[in-house]
Amino acid sequence: MQLWTRNAKAATSNAIPPHNELQSVTSKVILHLSDRFTRTFQNQPYLKLHARIYEVVTGRGGNIEVRSRDERLRDPKTTDWSDMLEPDYLHIIENGLVQQPGTLNTTLAYLPPFYHLDPQGVLARSSAGNALYDPATVDTEKAQQLWDNLQRRFVEKRWSRYDQPQEHSVVPKDCIAIFLQGDNPQRWGTAHCDPDAMVRAVATHAEDRPVVIKAHPSFNPKAEQQMIHALQAEGIDLIPTNANIHDILHSCAATVSFNSAVAIEGFLHNKPAILFGRSDFHHVCETVTDPDDFSHHLSLALTGQREYKPFLHWYFNTFCLSLDSAALDAEILGIFADQGFPPARLGLRAGPWEFEPAATAIDAAKAVSRYLKNRPGVQSLRILEALKFSPKSWVFTAKLNGEKVVIKRFFNEDRAHTVRSLRGELNRLEQTLANGDCQANRCLMAWPEDGIAILSHAPGPRLDKKIAGARGRSRQKLLAHSGRWLATYTSSRRRDADFGPGYWIKQLLARDHSAVEDPASKALLKRMISSLRKQNDRVKGCHVVQAASHGDFVGMNAHYHRGTIYGVDIQGECWIAIAREAALFLVWLQMHDPDRPTHRIHGIKIDDVQAFLSSGVLSEDEQRTTLPFFIGTYLYRLYTANFHRCDIRSNLEAAILAYLVDHPD
Repeated sequence: MQLWTRNAKAATSNAIPPHNELQSVTSKVILHLSDRFTRTFQNQPYLKLHARIYEVVTGRGGNIEVRSRDERLRDPKTTDWSDMLEPDYLHIIENGLVQQPGTLNTTLAYLPPFYHLDPQGVLARSSAGNALYDPATVDTEKAQQLWDNLQRRFVEKRWSRYDQPQEHSVVPKDCIAIFLQGDNPQRWGTAHCDPDAMVRAVATHAEDRPVVIKAHPSFNPKAEQQMIHALQAEGIDLIPTNANIHDILHSCAATVSFNSAVAIEGFLHNKPAILFGRSDFHHVCETVTDPDDFSHHLSLALTGQREYKPFLHWYFNTFCLSLDSAALDAEILGIFADQGFPPARLGLRAGPWEFEPAATAIDAAKAVSRYLKNRPGVQSLRILEALKFSPKSWVFTAKLNGEKVVIKRFFNEDRAHTVRSLRGELNRLEQTLANGDCQANRCLMAWPEDGIAILSHAPGPRLDKKIAGARGRSRQKLLAHSGRWLATYTSSRRRDADFGPGYWIKQLLARDHSAVEDPASKALLKRMISSLRKQNDRVKGCHVVQAASHGDFVGMNAHYHRGTIYGVDIQGECWIAIAREAALFLVWLQMHDPDRPTHRIHGIKIDDVQAFLSSGVLSEDEQRTTLPFFIGTYLYRLYTANFHRCDIRSNLEAAILAYLVDHPD
């Protein structure tokens, strides 16, 4: 029997007839997905590999089709798929169990960011299940690197694939922890018994150890809880819990499941796993085929010596793809080739689109038009205006299929990561800011490898221009709305930290001051550093809230239309102090505002500050500590960065002098 691994490509390629290179290119890739995700799969967290495959194929000029999955492709009893899968196409089946040439099965491999892309099957039926594991073949240094990464990602953050309670729970020490999985193991034919028999066997032979049991979070917890209550009513001693998985794993002596991902998470806590079903990670587990044998396997699990660090590297590196891999696109194409579908057969060009050097914005617009002309989903395109033309990026407005859009082209070496981060953040915000008067533009299309993203065009004028034209109560409402937008954006991803002001002072001193030549300006900056240093002892170690935020939330990076603020130019997830984001917004507005207010606080128009903070974006404590400090740092930074602009320099000088009144040097 040949064994498939992603590092042993010759194992299957010889079994597939070679493709005639002279044959005309007619092949394509078919994604078979659940009907409810055929239109939205690129926005689904657990279908990220499918989105990447779509990018790899379409970004190289290939053809890809998305189909509703025939559920017979997941039926373990089905052995003939000829009426569902054309042999001339490469078929990729989400959660599939198909074994025939030109077919790959894929799903999340227990823990993100790992996925199966396997000609044999997924999870319990993947190729890893039939492989022989030899820890002597594992690179110990790489195994340690993976182990450290998994510890940071899961254990230290107390994070799991499914949402977990954040509060800490007390779990009985040295318990046996049972993790239910709904009826999936039975439906997939991988269970060696039913849940009732498994739980009874564990409770009967737990050897006076407490038995903790947790229902599956995404199945039908009510049905599982009813089963648990029925067993308790019979006198079976069980301790139901909804504790965070990592609290359970920290305290337990062993995990019990059919083949749950929690068993692998248990490895990260060095806890042995006892499985009542078929699995593809059985190599370091005890597998119970007869519930009456549980006591024997429990003894082996508790006394055996197992090294999980090398096993996890062997399993994930050999049989899975990692979304974090720098070579992921090449690995995907290699697996396609193993199935008899090399790039030539799929009509794929060798690599990223090569943009010719553009001497003018008009040339750049023509290059972008040529690129998009034959992209999937592009029926009509007309470039309207060049918003930016630089060696680092191009930005255009355009009409795409009759809709006004923004086209961005990035040239940095890490452009693929830039586009993926941008798309990921905007896709997340499409859910978070789906309704209401705080929104963001959307990512409509993206080709990360080529550095291209197409975004919806935010309606209305820029927010800063709207604010500049408003007075009195209207202006205050816009400022309060701006603060509420930032509060809404950051509401779901926050963390507490201790403030370290010394870092920011060092950053200011390291800035380029060459443009600031006159003694008076140099003296003003020196006074600002002195003021910030005086604040250092007062704010050092104070509470600061950090959040995944816009990263550059200023008036020019938002639009206002009919009572709604749209954030734009969002590049990706950016963790910073919310007070820093608020300070930038206020200082940026002050340096462009032609008004010279009589009443200021921290150098900023007091009405603006009070209106912005009325949104509740910052706590009262941070309004007194971190916000004034960050306002001072941005006054300094923007003064040095815009010293060549007389109007801005004049506005900032006035603001700095007022700041020094409130915070003497």
